Amino acid sequence: MPYDNLKEKFNDVKRQHNIMALVGNGFDIQALSDLGAPSDTRYESFFHYLKYRRFSPDNHIFQEMEFLLSEGKTNWCDVEFAIESLLTRREISPEKLSEDLGAIQREFANFLNQVVTPDILTNLGESSMKNKWAITSLMKFLGDIRNATDFGRIRFPRRMKHCHAINFQFINFNFTTLLDDFIYLDQKQFDPHPYEHSDRNATFYANPREHKTFSYRLEEYKKDIHDAWFKIYLACNIVHPHGILYTPRSLLFGIDETTGPAERFSKPYWSQNELRYKDLFPETDLFIIFGCSLGHTDRWWWRSIADALLKETEDQEKPELLLYWRKGSKEAQLTAENLRSRFAKAAGLAFDQKVQKMLASQIHVVLYDDSTMDRVWLNTRAFEFNQTAHFYATAKPDDAMQKAGAVPSPRVLPPPPFWPPKAS
Repeated sequence: MPYDNLKEKFNDVKRQHNIMALVGNGFDIQALSDLGAPSDTRYESFFHYLKYRRFSPDNHIFQEMEFLLSEGKTNWCDVEFAIESLLTRREISPEKLSEDLGAIQREFANFLNQVVTPDILTNLGESSMKNKWAITSLMKFLGDIRNATDFGRIRFPRRMKHCHAINFQFINFNFTTLLDDFIYLDQKQFDPHPYEHSDRNATFYANPREHKTFSYRLEEYKKDIHDAWFKIYLACNIVHPHGILYTPRSLLFGIDETTGPAERFSKPYWSQNELRYKDLFPETDLFIIFGCSLGHTDRWWWRSIADALLKETEDQEKPELLLYWRKGSKEAQLTAENLRSRFAKAAGLAFDQKVQKMLASQIHVVLYDDSTMDRVWLNTRAFEFNQTAHFYATAKPDDAMQKAGAVPSPRVLPPPPFWPPKAS
């Protein structure tokens, strides 16, 4: 599945830039929290749902989920690692494990339908449309690089000019369509033909914060400018490699690429990664990772990104990675360097000189937490980028959220309505 050649679809494309955006469960959790949903898509919530449903205690995956929670492990990648461990320990036959996995899959589809209701999707879509969240994410995301020195290192905006094209390919690891709903370019946000004499359809902001470490000189001017924007061509596509909710049997739980009998539990095997997605990586100019735990059960993706970053090419043409990470309550001391190393480990890289150089020069990290109000990329409580932060520092939280046109809600969710289960 190569990128579409936009030069064949528009009249005057001078150059095409391909962006691959990989989005994980962190986005769904964020969106459901900001929309005030009574539950979310964490596996802890799903486990409570299974307990409420009096799910079979003999299911080996369910048993592993209970053990993992008791150990304080709360990421879906931990559950998928448990599947791999069951296979390695050979405590269960592949046939029985497949049967148990199918039962989990069916219940998870039912669970998601109760969490991500039509009302949730409608509210998210209306908020995205009202606040122009989709087009702002796509066209102003470089504003998330706050530090001028960090911005001075990134190559991508320096390659932009008028009449260029940006082609977004979203890789949605989630089974839900919350991201699809958020990023949809509706009639209020996007006009595919806004001009009478040109078929360009969007404005890309290469330096939204006007950092002095970036400048651009128009041919008709004799001085450099920092507020660079370009009239461009925009295209956007989204795929669900691990399945989608409205086709329940498509939902994939499993392990990373492997061989032998365990291959039947491999996500890259069933989603046909090599056939469908491998061709995208060499042609990608910028990778964006958001809401992903960088678990090793998705190593195929991280390794493919790393291989693309390490390919030999001219310095200014090297592809780059923009890595978003939400800092949890126990990650106050987490640094950008820590995240670069975590990505390298997730991709299975050796820390040789070439890898270290790539990590330092081609991976740009955006650390944020729940107090970060002005993040642009995929923010479900975002506000207009040119608004000042002063209002948010002095106003009551709900007033600030209402002013922003978002739905005020706490990040900490109440217990799901089906937990604890009533005594029989």
